[in-house]
Amino acid sequence: MKNRAIKRHMVLLVLTVLFALFICGAASAADSSTTNGSGSNLTNSTSAGSHHVVDPIIGVKVGYEYSSDSINPEITVKDSKGAKINATKTYDMAFKGYKLSFDYAGAVNGTKFNVSVSAPGYTTQSQMIAVFFNSANATDTNLYGSATFNMKATAAYKLGREATKKADKLLNFSKADKVLAITTAGVPKYKGVTSEDCIEGILNGSGGKITYGKGNLLMLRQTATDPVDFAFIVKKGTSLQAVVFLNGSLTPAYLGTISENMTKKQWNTYFKNVSGEDAFAFASLANAWSDGVSNDVLREATFHGHVCEGTLGGYSIVQALLKYYPPIKATSGGVGSPGDITSYKIIGVPGGSDDDAVIYFLDATPGKSGYVGFDTTATGATTNMIGFIRWTDTTYKVVTNADGTKSYVVDVPGTGSLIIMTYDNEANKKAFQAQYKITSWGSLEELKYNTWLIQKIKNDPGSLVKFNMELTGLTEEQYYYIVGTATNVTFPTAVNATNKGQTRFAAQNAHGLDLKYIKSLNLAKATRATTSTSNGSLTYDQIKNIGTNASNIAKSIFKKELGIDLEKDDRDLVVLTSAGYVYLNGQSTEAAWDGIYDVLGSRLSRSTLLPIHMAVWKPLWFTFVLRGADGKTMSTVYLRYDPSTGKFFIGNNSEGKQVNDIGPVALNNATTVSDLSTNFIPDGNWFNIQSIANAWRNDPAFDQLLTFLFHDHACPGVQPGFFITEYIQKNYPLSGNQSYFWMASSIYCKDDSLVYLLGVSPGMGTYMDQRLSGEETTSEYLPGGTEEGMIVVWDPDTKTGKVAIVSFKWPTYNLDGLTTSEAQREAMISAFISMYKGESSPYIKEPLSLVTSHETYITAQEFARLQAGGTSNESALAYVKGLPVRSLSDILNQGNSNNGSQNGQNGQNGNHNGNSTSNSQQTSSNSNGQVTGSVGDSGPTVSAATQTEVTNQAGETPGAQQGNTYEVSKAAPQSEESEMNYLLIAIGAILCGGLLVVGFFKGSILGFLRK
Repeated sequence: MKNRAIKRHMVLLVLTVLFALFICGAASAADSSTTNGSGSNLTNSTSAGSHHVVDPIIGVKVGYEYSSDSINPEITVKDSKGAKINATKTYDMAFKGYKLSFDYAGAVNGTKFNVSVSAPGYTTQSQMIAVFFNSANATDTNLYGSATFNMKATAAYKLGREATKKADKLLNFSKADKVLAITTAGVPKYKGVTSEDCIEGILNGSGGKITYGKGNLLMLRQTATDPVDFAFIVKKGTSLQAVVFLNGSLTPAYLGTISENMTKKQWNTYFKNVSGEDAFAFASLANAWSDGVSNDVLREATFHGHVCEGTLGGYSIVQALLKYYPPIKATSGGVGSPGDITSYKIIGVPGGSDDDAVIYFLDATPGKSGYVGFDTTATGATTNMIGFIRWTDTTYKVVTNADGTKSYVVDVPGTGSLIIMTYDNEANKKAFQAQYKITSWGSLEELKYNTWLIQKIKNDPGSLVKFNMELTGLTEEQYYYIVGTATNVTFPTAVNATNKGQTRFAAQNAHGLDLKYIKSLNLAKATRATTSTSNGSLTYDQIKNIGTNASNIAKSIFKKELGIDLEKDDRDLVVLTSAGYVYLNGQSTEAAWDGIYDVLGSRLSRSTLLPIHMAVWKPLWFTFVLRGADGKTMSTVYLRYDPSTGKFFIGNNSEGKQVNDIGPVALNNATTVSDLSTNFIPDGNWFNIQSIANAWRNDPAFDQLLTFLFHDHACPGVQPGFFITEYIQKNYPLSGNQSYFWMASSIYCKDDSLVYLLGVSPGMGTYMDQRLSGEETTSEYLPGGTEEGMIVVWDPDTKTGKVAIVSFKWPTYNLDGLTTSEAQREAMISAFISMYKGESSPYIKEPLSLVTSHETYITAQEFARLQAGGTSNESALAYVKGLPVRSLSDILNQGNSNNGSQNGQNGQNGNHNGNSTSNSQQTSSNSNGQVTGSVGDSGPTVSAATQTEVTNQAGETPGAQQGNTYEVSKAAPQSEESEMNYLLIAIGAILCGGLLVVGFFKGSILGFLRK
């Protein structure tokens, strides 16, 4: 060992001497050539200029692995200490590369700068580039250097590119009437990272035939553990041909027809090769697209998982609701962030697919307290029945009492209307079967049925639905009985009144769509609106031009006010918009995305175009935000489109400025916040925009970003769902045909992240919520924590489920110096983003905690009782706490697994609504069939208080769990041999780099850089 160490030190010494001699020779050669051989002027210049500001100019040539890619790269410059330098980037046509010019004090001959190049779909590269004086002109005080970057595609980008290339070869896109791409890519991990680069590969590889704005790129909502799959479909006349790639493979799993007119033999071949939920998802989406269903319906179907009668029926319900009972006022659903407001409160019975459609189109998500739903079929409700409450909150006034004190009294009592509708599936299906003489029923028949429904929607969407009840005069007591309230309803506290903060209504558990109760109220009949609706006739190009014009206006404003030329493909520029969700005279508006891309290169797959989930009746607006070099300034332009004039409203502050900072410094000034939210962004969407823009400023993960967009704003409340989802996927992995089910008990923003990332939803019958009082959800096993809900891993093969209660405890924060709620909220969002990335945050004092308790196995009958909200005397949460602690073998040996029926899982029968079964993280099984290999699964549970605590300490990496905490994975020590290999490689690279730098000055490149 001693001899090896001596040998290693001798080799290091020799290499060091050789390296020093080479550097001296290289510098000497550079010096002599700079001064035509004398070297004296250069020596004086460098000596005198050790603290002199000089102008380095670095030439950067960028090549891409896919030569057809034309991407303006992001190029950053840092000094040797890692400090970022603000450099000016220009493209030189003669040089065929970029010139980076900047000022730097103390730069001398041979000073090195770290230059990094990044581009969407490519791995970031960095090089240390030395700069030298110009040998041809002794009076030139600039320093010059250059490098070439040959960018390599990421694995996900290459997968998307190659899948598209192969699909094009097999299907011949250029000969098709229309082309469609469907993919699960985005949230699913590919080689350990989210797979949005696959989408970038599809878009770039299709040569413009597939775009977001054309509506022919569909992203199926999936989970991080699902595989990355693709389906490419071409339409030629009435023919639909498809090629399908599964699980990240480039070998086609299927090539052939995907038309609803295929034979049963062809369908069986297709289903055998594609299988799982993808088979019906791809086929239903492809045929609906071919039938001309609107793009917004297709996108909702990707959220739900497929096109079905519930998807189309839910869309029809929304159209009828907006026609006869349009929105009046957005109200909150309880204590939450300023963004937690909706114009409708939806009361559903999960499992009928329509729930997902109405949540999506009305932006009334569970996390914003816009949706309440569990299995209330015992009261007479059905899964295709859905209720809507238009609610107006109570207003208060202050009166002076006889003794001179002040008291709050109710000024106008809260009131609302309750509309209950169904899509008439029985009548519709009978009419379809009679018309086409259908005697059997299967997936092929359902595809044909979808086509029939689509034609009905085009001609008369109201014919698919019926109004069951149209009621008005709902009181506060009745309202809170239905939707529940976790906290007491109290008088306000703004005025020093004697009864400020006193309880008016006690906290109330939600009862959902309790039809017996609702019928007993004997409410008056509501009156329908008489407003007329119209459908627009704008073309794709006309709507696209709205995005183009908005982008060009923003460019001109930035140039006029700040002197900044907005670059295309700038990763520091983000465009937020309501386009794609809101309508223009009944038309969807996603085509505007393509106009924005053409001008600015902004895309969702690049995280630079962020369509924010908005209700369909909201205005069409665009917000352009440029992140400053300091990482905090967020220079912003806000535009709203006026469809009556075709012109734009341009926001400005009280001083008339059209570019305004909405970053953390501005948020910490109450006067500035008031000005900007009133004058600059005046459409009630200030919080939505600034919260997501500032979250984006911190570079969140792609799955986080999608959740913020779905939730329609960023807030601390949505983020526990990220950690809960990750925890569940790690500690309760799925195998076989298993699926997740979540019953929420404490409902707030985090439920939207659970819905989006865990792969559950009301429409699939896999997400239900029963709002319970805060007192009931106080955690028994996590002091200071809350029992958020119950996770069930349901196994349809054994008809058993594994259930556990999940509790969460918030971190504690350090918010010193932050004086406004907006600034404090932004800091907390930033802290959660850091924690999710495994980074430390200055805002965190104590970490968050997760605990699971009451883990046990349940029968189908018990599962049905849980879904029904428990018993008449106890909630679902209390019901689970009262169950005996059993292992899987206990239930199977007792023969209880076949008792009862799987009520509430009707969404998984016949309608293809089941949760993903391709979520195949396999686990082992012991001899008695019990799943093993994850925390809490190590044999029969012996105590109802079994806990698994997850503590995210600052700097720890979520996902690298060992034992009961997340820990940072650390690389093993390198051997002496590997140390030497790395050192030799590094020195070789530096030597080669030195030769390249010296050789650079002898070529013609220098002439281009001096321009």
